[in-house]
Formats: sequence, C-alpha cells, structure tokens
Amino acid sequence: MAGYLARTRQDPRAETAFHLAAEWSPGQTTDGVDALSHAVNVANTLGRYTPDAPPQVVAACLLHAVPQWPMADEAVHELVEARCGVEARLLLEALRAERAVLTDPSGRAVEGHLRLLRTMPWLTHATLTFKIVTFRYLTGRTVPRRDDEPAGGPFSSPDSQVPYLRQLHALAVAVVPQMMGDAYARLLDQCPPVTTAALSR
Repeated sequence: MAGYLARTRQDPRAETAFHLAAEWSPGQTTDGVDALSHAVNVANTLGRYTPDAPPQVVAACLLHAVPQWPMADEAVHELVEARCGVEARLLLEALRAERAVLTDPSGRAVEGHLRLLRTMPWLTHATLTFKIVTFRYLTGRTVPRRDDEPAGGPFSSPDSQVPYLRQLHALAVAVVPQMMGDAYARLLDQCPPVTTAALSR
C-alpha cells in the first residue's frame, strides 16, 4: 500500500498536509517511531482498509499524527481550513478532541464523543485507523516503558479506557469495512496495557 499515499497526494489538500507534517515533525516520535513515518503509516493503513477515503481525511490524519504542533491549535485549524478544506479542519479538531475523552473517560464525555462519531463516518474510520496503528506498535513493542509511564496503564486502572474502546468498536462495525473492525477487535484483545497518551495518537 505504499502507493496509496502517493496517489492521494496528487490532490493538493493531501499534498499540503503532507508537507506541513514533514515541516512540523522533525525531532518528534510516536511510540519510538519517527513522527513523519508514523503519519505515513497511518495514512497507508487508512488506505489499506478504505481506499476510497477522501483526501481531506488523509490530510487530517497526517496532521493529527504529529504529536506537537508549532503554533496554537486554533491557528493550525485555521491554516488547515484555508489550505486543506473545512472537512479536514472538522476531522482534525474531532481527532484532537478525543484526547480529552481518553484522559477523563466519564460517561458524559464518552457519550458526547460517540455521538460525534455517529454523525461523522470518516471520523470513525480515522479514529479506528489510529488505534490499529498504535495497537500494532504496542503489541510489537520490545523496548521497556519509559520511567514516567504507569506500570499498569489504563487497562488495569479503575478509570480504564477499555469500555470506551469497546463502545468504539460496537459503533464502528456498522460503519467501517468488516476487515477493519475485525482487525481492531483482535488487536484490542491482544494489546498489553498502554498509556492514555499512546491511545490518543
């Protein structure tokens, strides 16, 4: 699927997002993976399961994959809207907003985000893509955890994110291709304890 991103980048919205991600990502990593490589992995994983994903979705995924942006969120959102389109901005905002749900998975926060997912099918595709990529990193992890990572992680804590991740799967099976939903469920079952920060990427 290496060709998927190359084909999508023929659209100026995806091409712009790729260049922004390349400009913003140096020196950053995600689970030990170079941030730009992570962004490319996410985009190609999306294409593997949903080759008809619009360029705006790819653009949002590429930019969300960059852990830290060089300017305030609102400035990034405005730039993305101007250069990649309104849909890319809305998807990017929604992807970024999930971090708050994973940090504090209260019933109200989860339900609000699940409502948003129901109204934005491509957000569901993008969200599952990020989870699949992150789970693959974690199931293949051979390096020890950082000292600042909790030993048990959210899978073993009282305020576990697992119920939300299961609800995400239940919602997604009606939206995403079966192969994608099955891959997510299988990886969720296999995945070791992880940190909230990891799951938000």
